[in-house]
Amino acid sequence: MWVAFIALAVGSIAAPTAVGLSAAGNTVLNLWDELPTDLPVDRPLAQHTVVLDKNGKEFARFYSENRVEVKQSQVSKAFQESLVATEDARFYEHHGVDPWGVTRALLHNLANEDIQGASTITQQLVQNILVNNARNGTEEMVGAGYTYNAKIREAKYALALEQKLSKGEILTRYMNTVYFGNGAYGVEAAAHAYFNTTAAKLNHVQSALLVGLLKGPVTYDPFAHPAAATERRNIVLTVLQRQGVLTPEQARAASAKPLGVKRGAMPSGCAGSTYPFYCELVREEILTNPAFGRTPAARRALLAQGGITLTTALDPQAAKAAQAAVEKALGNNNRVALGTAVVVPGTGHIAAIAQNREWGQGKGKTEVVYAKRGFQVGSSMKPIVLATALSQGIPPSTRLRANGPYRSAKIDNPRGGYVNYGNRNYGVINAYKAIRSSVNVYFVRLIERVGVINTAKMARRLGISSLPVDQLTGREASLALGAYEVSPLEMANAYAAFMSGGVVCTPVTVIKAVRTETKERLPVPKSGCHKAISRSVANTVASILREPFKPTGTLAQLGPPAGRDAGAKTGTTNDFAANWIVGGTPQLIAAVWLGDPRGGTRHPLTRVQAFGTTYYDLTGAEVAGPVWKATMEGALRGRKEVRLPRP
Repeated sequence: MWVAFIALAVGSIAAPTAVGLSAAGNTVLNLWDELPTDLPVDRPLAQHTVVLDKNGKEFARFYSENRVEVKQSQVSKAFQESLVATEDARFYEHHGVDPWGVTRALLHNLANEDIQGASTITQQLVQNILVNNARNGTEEMVGAGYTYNAKIREAKYALALEQKLSKGEILTRYMNTVYFGNGAYGVEAAAHAYFNTTAAKLNHVQSALLVGLLKGPVTYDPFAHPAAATERRNIVLTVLQRQGVLTPEQARAASAKPLGVKRGAMPSGCAGSTYPFYCELVREEILTNPAFGRTPAARRALLAQGGITLTTALDPQAAKAAQAAVEKALGNNNRVALGTAVVVPGTGHIAAIAQNREWGQGKGKTEVVYAKRGFQVGSSMKPIVLATALSQGIPPSTRLRANGPYRSAKIDNPRGGYVNYGNRNYGVINAYKAIRSSVNVYFVRLIERVGVINTAKMARRLGISSLPVDQLTGREASLALGAYEVSPLEMANAYAAFMSGGVVCTPVTVIKAVRTETKERLPVPKSGCHKAISRSVANTVASILREPFKPTGTLAQLGPPAGRDAGAKTGTTNDFAANWIVGGTPQLIAAVWLGDPRGGTRHPLTRVQAFGTTYYDLTGAEVAGPVWKATMEGALRGRKEVRLPRP
């Protein structure tokens, strides 16, 4: 009969006129016995996805609900005392439903118009579980908790839950699920949101404010309604005195203190990230890579559910160097833009992304990652033509006439034929000289010999997937001069093969993933590193990439990064639509693009403000080159020199 009374009384608290005290206890008892007891307690709550750099430092997080689960030992004793004393003083004595509390509330509700509740912490946890993880309409009704039947079911669930979980587990789960307002779910997020601290450091004054918020997170919001929040906090402090948690003197002193709130920021997404454009690469990888779920829906659910910590390949030293370099060159409000991608040869690891734009929407801002966007690459495509020739057994000593204009009967010709930059003639030269001075006619003749389709296939072997290989006819010699669009990330990845003995990888950001709470390892995207070209071909191209730094080379005035044996190639497209430089060392490769994001053909680099001066008819060596050099020097500072491979 006690169970029947509890069921009847609990239901009457919710709807005192819905059932009379003379109702047959047998009917209630029969209903009680038929009610389910299994709660979806093992379903995880939505938490944060935390993103770390390669050194383990956080630089971004994603969440649909601002919640960080903590253990009971990670919550201060002051908060636990405040919560129990205010919300459920007999928490450690009852078994899920408090008969004394139910009786008190029932007698009050029968005699008064205002309704008192008697839900224990366990019953409130039941509601929170079902609000988050209801499996059907009935459980949703219990989560809402407004009807007679809902309150009876809630009580049955609560009693069963106390049989399954210890008091400590129930209290911990409640502290992690309850909503405190201002987007903060759980005590850890609330401590940060209101006091910019952790749950472990909360004192009684702070705890009283947070516990007071449970009665009305909007009504008692200390940022919006400080007077109401203070009054409510002091009521909780009075309860703590009454329960013997605080002495009268302590309670009076605490009530006299200011609220002391200090808004803490836990931004979700890339807007609040230290490296927002790299953060966007991580987000895209989570949403598109099958390692994070077989379907798009599964991957979106993983990101929304969170509870995972991702370690990325982001190298903060390289990222800071790259960002400083682009901003020093152009600032963040220049009409033209720089996009830099830095990768680690032989691994597929994307070490850094940089561009001279602020993250966001509006004037001077963007959410487009230039490092993943395709642009005409100009002469930086020439080493790939060279690699194609080497793979066919054509040595770099091969001499070809490099005077212009040159017209071919086998390939398409532009009006006036192919010419070199500045209409210079070089006579008969080999590949060393052709790379050193970026001689167009030499590489047009070379691609004529090795084949346009073969060159496009070589580019694809090197990881450049954006070229329309299947649409080429074999007459597009302009491929050798970079007329097709490729992203900085793809170019950096392709050159990385030259510095790693021919190993090509799929670029990745995430290199490790674990469940935040259990540290269980999770699958991550595979870089799929494999031997794409022979070591002899790769090493020979890498060695020849030293040529532009030699006297008469396109990078002779710039010089290599200080104290480094490096190789690189510049690129300038027709009509100065874009500038490039790609290259590096066996440790890092960087690709730098310079152009107008609105379109290089319509907005060419014929007049550009950079480094505090005006440049006309820019080539890759003048602005992109110094940015590349500063990036490499900063990224490699403090690391031992590794020399380029021998041909």
